[in-house]
Amino acid sequence: MDQLALHRRAQETFQATLANVGPDQWDLPTPCAGWTVADLVDHIIGGNTWVEGLAGREPVAVPQDDKATALVASANGAHDVFAAADGMSRMFELPFATLPGVAFIGLRTNDLYTHAWDLAKATGQSTDLDHELAIEGLKAVSARIQPQMRSAGGPFGPEQPCPDNATPADKLAAFLGRVV
Repeated sequence: MDQLALHRRAQETFQATLANVGPDQWDLPTPCAGWTVADLVDHIIGGNTWVEGLAGREPVAVPQDDKATALVASANGAHDVFAAADGMSRMFELPFATLPGVAFIGLRTNDLYTHAWDLAKATGQSTDLDHELAIEGLKAVSARIQPQMRSAGGPFGPEQPCPDNATPADKLAAFLGRVV
């Protein structure tokens, strides 16, 4: 699969989900323990600008009072880093490892998509998001997440039960420890 195309689709999935968030929903809790909807959106914006910073670029200016505009600006900035001539080959110093762009973009894509699911769940939207992204994401995380990486309150909780007829997005969410 084209990693750049998947990353763009994950950004767009999160943006589309955010577009349906009402002004009275910013303080709602999300499936991410301790995070409100506003915290979750700030996390995604921050992750996008972090990509730019890791690449040695000045992050694009994002308006603090308009999260939707900030999200689009930061998404474009992050995507530009990965789309650069060296975006897939350059090395990124992360807190837990040094990874080439081709691996880092996969982590970012899964983070974006999973948090789009979290946002949809928190705000009462359909969690039946882009099936192909969910299938690709589940393949990737199934190969990467080891049992010792799962813990309550950690980045990946214990895998949760999920019906066989669940959507691909719900199956991915359950694998990552979300209650579907």
